[in-house]
This record gives sequence, C-alpha cells and structure tokens, in this order.
Amino acid sequence: MRLGIDIGGTHTDGALVNNEQVLNTVKLTTNNNKLSQTILNTGQQLIKNYDPQEIEQITLSTTLATNTIVKNDYQKTALLLIPGPGLTQNWADFSTTNISGYINHRGQEVQAIDKTEVISAVNKLLDSGVKKIGVCGKFATRNPEHELKIKKIIKNNFPELETISLSHQLTPKLNFPRRQVTTYFNRALYESQQNFIANIKSGFRELNLNCPIYLLKADGGTMNLKEAKQIPIETINSGPSASIMGILALTKPQQNTLGIDIGGTTTDISLFINQEPLFKPDGITINNYNSSIRGLYNKSIGCGGDSVVQIKDGKLTIGPQRKGAAAALGGPAPTPTDALVVLDKLQLGDRNKAYNSLKTLSEKLDLSPQQIAEKIISRFSENIETEVRKIINELQSQPVYTINELLSDYTLDLHHLVGIGGPAEALIPELANRLNLSYTIPEQSKIANAIGAALARKTTQCTLYADTDQGYYHILQFSQQQEIDSNFTLEDAQKTAVKQLAEQNYPQDNIEITNSQSFNLVRGFRTTGKILEVTAQVKPDLYKVALSCH
Repeated sequence: MRLGIDIGGTHTDGALVNNEQVLNTVKLTTNNNKLSQTILNTGQQLIKNYDPQEIEQITLSTTLATNTIVKNDYQKTALLLIPGPGLTQNWADFSTTNISGYINHRGQEVQAIDKTEVISAVNKLLDSGVKKIGVCGKFATRNPEHELKIKKIIKNNFPELETISLSHQLTPKLNFPRRQVTTYFNRALYESQQNFIANIKSGFRELNLNCPIYLLKADGGTMNLKEAKQIPIETINSGPSASIMGILALTKPQQNTLGIDIGGTTTDISLFINQEPLFKPDGITINNYNSSIRGLYNKSIGCGGDSVVQIKDGKLTIGPQRKGAAAALGGPAPTPTDALVVLDKLQLGDRNKAYNSLKTLSEKLDLSPQQIAEKIISRFSENIETEVRKIINELQSQPVYTINELLSDYTLDLHHLVGIGGPAEALIPELANRLNLSYTIPEQSKIANAIGAALARKTTQCTLYADTDQGYYHILQFSQQQEIDSNFTLEDAQKTAVKQLAEQNYPQDNIEITNSQSFNLVRGFRTTGKILEVTAQVKPDLYKVALSCH
C-alpha cells in the first residue's frame, strides 16, 4: 500500500492506494501553524483500519516552495558568480558579486580563485544584511573545482554560514543564466525546507510506520527526504505536478486534453497531447525567471475557490488574494465558493453567511445576491478561459515537448477537458461550454492530487561529459570520473549513461536519452579528439493506474 498526501494552503488531502484500488481518502483543513499535526491527523485517518507495517511508501506534494518564493518569504540571499571572460551582466535582479577565476569550456583551469577576493566579497555581503549565499561558475558542470574551493574558503573563514548552495550539485545543465536562478532560489528555500521536513518526520513519528518518505518533484517524480533537504528547489511546482499525475492516474487522457485543477487559492492549468503531459526539459519558470529545473508544464493563476471577490472601479474582480476561508465557513470576505453556496450548487457551511457576504457586493452594483453569485461564476470561468487561450497562443509559437519527445507537425487543438479539485463539479461545466470542449470529472476528483502523489515513481537524470583528447569522462551526479581512450564514441557515452542509471535500480524501460551531442576538437587543421555530452533521464511514471475505488 502507498500513502499520498497533498498539502495545500487551504486543504490537505490524503489517499491510501493499493495496486489499482483507492482504499481510503481524507480531506482536512491545513493548519499552517501546526503542520506536523495536520500531517499526523491525515495519516491517522488514512490508515486507521489498516496495518501500518503494510505501508510501503509515503509521498507528499506541497505548495510550500512555490508559496515561499511568491511571497518573498525568505531571508536576504546573494550569489557569488564566476563568469570568466565575456558577458558578465546579471540576468536577474537579485544580488550578485563577480569573483575572478576562470575554468574554460573543457573544464581546464585558466585562472585560479583569489582567496582574499572571496573573503572581501563575503564580508561586504554580510555587511549588507545577506544571510544566505550560493556559488555559480559558468563552466562548473565541466569542472566544479572553483565552486568547491570558494565553499571551502567561506567555511573556513565564516563558520556562521553553514550552508552554501553550489550550482553543479543542483543541475547538470550548462546554461549559466538558468543555473544562477536555480542556485539562488535553492539557497533561499533551504531553511523553510528543513522546517517542512522536520514537520513531516514529527507528524509521522507517532504512526509506527517503517517505510521510506518521498516528496514529489516538479517533473512528476519523487525524491527522498535526504535529497529534498539538499535540493529544495526540485520541489517547486510539487502541488501542480501532483494534479497532473492525478489526472493521468484517474483518466489516462486519450485526446488532446486540458487539465484544470481548481484549488482554494489558485487554479492550475495543464495540457496533455498524445496521452502525455507537456514537459519543460530546459527548465520551468520560477517567479518569472527561467530555471534549470525540468518539470511538467503548468500555469497557475490566482483565481481559486477561496479567492477574494471585490468591486474595483465598478467592476467585479476575483483574486489573486486569498483572505481566508469562504464566508460560509466564517471567513472575512466573499469568494466564488460563497457564490456556489448561494446558488445551491454546493452544500457547505452556513448559507446565510454566504448570502450576507454577497449582499455587500450586490448593493454596490444594484444586483440581488443571486445575480451577483451568477456574475461571480461567470467571471471565474471567463478568467480561466482567457488564460487558457493565452497559453495556447503562446505554445503555438515555441517548441513543445511531452515527457517522451519533442513534438513536431502537431496542432494544439484541444478536444477534451478533465476537471479536478473541490469545486470542479460545480464550475467545470460552464468552463467546458465556453471552450467548446467535452469534459470529464473523474470519481475521486476532489482528492486527485493525493492519488497522483501516492502513485508517482522516483525520477532522476544524469549528464555524462567526455573529452577524448584529455582521455576522461565524468558524471558529476554520481561523483564519477573514468579514463577513456580516443576511440570512445557517442554510442559508448549513451550506453554508459544508461548503465549508470540502471545500476541505481531504476526500471530499464523508463530510462531514455534526452540529449546527445558530439563536437570535434581541431588543432593545427587536424582533429585531435571529441567533446561528447549525453543526458539520460528516468522519465516520470505511475506505479499503477487507480481506476477503482474501495
């Protein structure tokens, strides 16, 4: 049996699954001040009629990392960059300091790091109030020596700076601007991730469970808690990934499908083509910055069931703020949920409280509370429709990938909509009508994210870099370097990368090559060797498809 828990800002959902059956589900209010208690209560209710020793695995998805970044809820963070010669501009508006030193594109040291310069730079950052530091070298994925040396200098001279994020430990990708963003946010998230993991361990301690615990990543796969502590940035978009995996588990979309997950704070939009979710292999966007973290394609908008409804300049608006629960549940402001309650489309809380909250709006527009409720539902659907059409237009003009391939000669014509989330049954029909799509609201749609988390498999990737002229290859993810001869080929590199992942006990069928490049090294009009670069991945997948419910 596998246990999945999706921790949202509003609700925490749980599911207990076994092979193709959903055995038990639960939905509780998230207590952000006592998160360990929420986790404990969810686990207790899920397994109360089952033997705890039969639980094989626990996987959690969470919006913690995303919310921390969106709210800017972290201490002042800065990067030490080692750009070498050439362009040195900052690709983002966060704090950076350039450090002398240079490792070239082949991983060879050209200019050493100056210890005095590093110490001076760190002192200035500390004086400016910086509490967290990351290090990013342009060619650190070819040779991490300079990043490691800077970390050692900081550790020896500034023991209060206990954690330093290094770019080569976060991603194998060469793209320098994306690695800067990834390194910065990984360091920014570190402390909040430690607290979250402590809450997880505390919450499960009383349940007498003896099984591994995982967190869901942006790519729809899982990582263990030890990995998650060191690379918290991988759990960005964990919540939206859970909804995508949940849709795959509950429906297996056959056509070009739009996925809509309506939560309390946001609505998450995903797309499926040829039965596969769209994928961002180069990296997802984090707070409008392009990162190196590969992930499932998702767009979140601040329009959820508990988003505040207001009248601004004579117009009705929804979100992006959330002030609390719906008025029907004692919340401070009217929400789309209250509109559904007033229209008798949702049985929840106190209808009089919902009615009175809408009455404050109706007086401003000279409409009855029922008319205001209808207007809210219409505006809600309109907001999502507008965003969906914008997404389709954007994707028509750029390369589009699924988890298996780069799509070519495709048309992004949608045929079907799958809706999940608490208010899906009440809100999806109008949205589908606006978009002229057929729709499905699967059984257990309110708990789909937890089911997706429970069934997700572990994923990873590795990049092999080889220089036949210098006679070696390395795979930084596994801290491995081997000598090779001049006859080492691109095919050899591919086989080696796949073998390394297979030796980590990943299913052979799920391992694939996603990048394979070869460059000739020319000296004196003669080819002296080759640079080879190969990336292999374990693609996202589900253990079993949860089609039936107990």
